[in-house]
Amino acid sequence: MGSNGDYRLELVSTRLIKRMPGLNLCASQKGVAKVRDLSRKRGYYKPVILSDSQGCMTLIAGAATFEACLEDKARNVPALIVRTEGEADNLIFSLQSTELDDSLSAIATSAAITRLIDTYSIPRKQIAEALGKSPAWINKMENLSRRLNGTVQEMVARGQIAPRSAQEIARLPDEVQTPFAVSAVNEFLSKENVIYLVNRYLNQDIGHEERDRIINTPKLALPNELRHRGRMGRDNSESARLSRAIARCLDDVSYLSGLLTRIDIGEAAIRISDVEVLTNSLATLHQQLQVIFLPG
Repeated sequence: MGSNGDYRLELVSTRLIKRMPGLNLCASQKGVAKVRDLSRKRGYYKPVILSDSQGCMTLIAGAATFEACLEDKARNVPALIVRTEGEADNLIFSLQSTELDDSLSAIATSAAITRLIDTYSIPRKQIAEALGKSPAWINKMENLSRRLNGTVQEMVARGQIAPRSAQEIARLPDEVQTPFAVSAVNEFLSKENVIYLVNRYLNQDIGHEERDRIINTPKLALPNELRHRGRMGRDNSESARLSRAIARCLDDVSYLSGLLTRIDIGEAAIRISDVEVLTNSLATLHQQLQVIFLPG
């Protein structure tokens, strides 16, 4: 299709493409759906970006296109194959391309930065310069991997917690991060709310009861001027919150269903106990919905 010394354009078999070790390139369901829907009308016009190392094609950008190809069971995908200098350079390339291709979540970005530091001993200053970011930004992103627990990381990856709020939550002790994050989602706390509450929790002068209130009923721990401040025009009535919760559940159901249709169950490291808990929770929720909305 075309080439020069640094890159070439080709159609590449999806079977030959592997994901980069230590980096979860991902794309939102909405992003994948857009690529898939347009491809069915016009074809795959936007290439994935691959690095070629001794014939091994590694995905370093273009996750939405790649995921759409897999969903459509497409055999080939247009690819821009670039010259890189190894895995560390692949990680830098992926981080640099994030501004153009929204395929790295904040959690994946954090993991990539941490891998560059720990595995390849790349100085933080060098990473900051390569990405055009400040050292403070590098430090905050790094903390998402080092200090934020796995459950809250998953909430960030699913879009339930904003990255900026997650950076604040990472400052909390591990054992209270998850309950506070759940409370923050349920009570629709803003970034400003989270910053205030985390700073207050870490204040050595407050007592156990106030800390418990911050974690479990955070709205009650906010001052009046912050407690009633929400997004401009946002409806925070019980009906609106229920509607948004149902919408989030439907998104998760669609995402989980898509994974189940693609996954090789023989290679999946999933605990049966977690599946049983999910099944029982869904059964309980189903019964509760039936009683409330479809009585009799």
